[in-house]
Amino acid sequence: MSRVVRPPSEAEVPTWETEDDDMAEGDLGYGLGRRPSSIYEVQVSHLSTSRKRSDGKNFSPPPFPGTREERSGAIFQYSRHKSSQDTHPEESSTSHHRRQSSTDSNSELSNVELKQRLHDTLEEVEILKTELEASQRQLEGKEEALKILQSMAIFGKATSHTQVMLQKTMEQKRSLEKEINALQWEIEFDQNRFKNIEESWTQKYDRLNCENAVLKETLNVKTEEIKMLKSENALLNRQYLEALAMLEIKQQMAAQEHKCRDKCGFTEVSGLELAVLGACLCHGPGGSPCACAKMAASARKMLLKLKQEDYHHKEVRRP
Repeated sequence: MSRVVRPPSEAEVPTWETEDDDMAEGDLGYGLGRRPSSIYEVQVSHLSTSRKRSDGKNFSPPPFPGTREERSGAIFQYSRHKSSQDTHPEESSTSHHRRQSSTDSNSELSNVELKQRLHDTLEEVEILKTELEASQRQLEGKEEALKILQSMAIFGKATSHTQVMLQKTMEQKRSLEKEINALQWEIEFDQNRFKNIEESWTQKYDRLNCENAVLKETLNVKTEEIKMLKSENALLNRQYLEALAMLEIKQQMAAQEHKCRDKCGFTEVSGLELAVLGACLCHGPGGSPCACAKMAASARKMLLKLKQEDYHHKEVRRP
């Protein structure tokens, strides 16, 4: 950990010491972190000396004061002090011995001041460490923010094509939604139409079922009538046969011929009547046959009857 050395204030300035005393106090200089040939600002009023060597002849030069006026005064005092030492060495040594006791007390005070300064310096170092850590954290935060901004810029450039594709996709989506809505409307319309058709066919089917049921009932009734008529016909045929059996042979033959003639004449007359009625071009009201057609039909019927009688007489006359 780097140590930060604060420059001394005007109130806290160590004094010049002798060479041996500096080594004894463990100070290789002022320890102020100054470069050579630099000016040290101190106050002349706080000068103090260390313990001198045993001979007491070598003195260290006093430090330079802070301002220019104080600096010039200090130089003047130092030169005067040096000249007084050169002219009156005995007086200076005497005054030095007198101030030795005060120097010891000043050294103790300087040690206390150095400790205080060391304590203050350590506190300042801790504060600077805290500020450095805060600055480092702030720098890391700015780096992270810069990375985020760079990534956002890259993302913005990279997603331009994606945005275009997204816009095209949205347009296709809108067109598909329109088509889907149209198809849904058509489907609903067809469903309604099919529903109506289904309902109509259901109604027709129900009506046909009802008609079929009515026809079935009518058919059943007609079937029963036919059965009754057949039974009556069978009864009449049986009675006819019984009555025919009671007659003589000639009478039986005449009855059978008459029966056959009646059947054939009825059939032929009916056919001729229909042919004559259909051949007439004039029609009566409501499409009914006219009077001339009816007369022609009756005439054809009479002619046919006469032919049959003539044929019967011829057959009777034969031996």
